[in-house]
Amino acid sequence: MAIFNLVDQTSSYGAYHSNTVNKFIHIVFVPLILLTAFIFINNLPHSPFLEDLLAPLNNVSKGLIPFALSTPLAIALALYYCFLNVKVGLVSMVWILAANYVAFSSINKYGLETATYYGIIIHILSWVSQFVGHGVFEGRRPALLDNLFQVFIAPFFVTLEVIFMFGFFNRTRIEVEHKIKQNIALANAKQGKKIP
Repeated sequence: MAIFNLVDQTSSYGAYHSNTVNKFIHIVFVPLILLTAFIFINNLPHSPFLEDLLAPLNNVSKGLIPFALSTPLAIALALYYCFLNVKVGLVSMVWILAANYVAFSSINKYGLETATYYGIIIHILSWVSQFVGHGVFEGRRPALLDNLFQVFIAPFFVTLEVIFMFGFFNRTRIEVEHKIKQNIALANAKQGKKIP
C-alpha cells in the first residue's frame, strides 16, 4: 500500500467503512474528534518562551490564523492530503484549518479548562459513536486497530465520501469502491468467511 496513493489509502480505510450508516457516523464524528484533538494538543505543557513567541503572532493575525501548538499538525495533515489529491486536499484543508481555528477560539473565549472539559465529553461521545457504528452497523472492528496510521486517513476519507455524495470524482469513486470490495473479499477470505 503506497502512502501517497489516494486509491490505496482510501480503499484500505474504506474496507472498514463500507456500511452507509457507519460512513455517516464517521462523517459527523471524525471532524469532532479532530477538533477536540486540537484542543488537547493546545493543552499540552510548553515553555513560556513558546508562549511569548506565539502571543505577538496571534496579536498581529487577530486570531484569524491561530498560532498554536495544534497549527503545525493541522497544516501537516492538509499538506499530506494535498499530496494524495490536490483538489480533495484543498477541501480538507478548509475544514481542518477551520477546526483548528474553532479549537483555538474556544480556548480563548471559554478558557482552557472549560474548552478541555467539553472537549473531553465530545471526544468520548464521538469515539463511542464510531465504535457503535463499527459494532452494530459495519460488523467489523475499526481500521486503526489493524493500522494506527489509518487514524490520519480518516479526515481525508470523510472528505472524499462527501465529495462522492455530491457526484464529483465518479471515476475515482468507482476505482476506490472496486478496490474496497477486493480488500473486503481478501479480509473475509483470511477469516474464512463467505464473500457477499
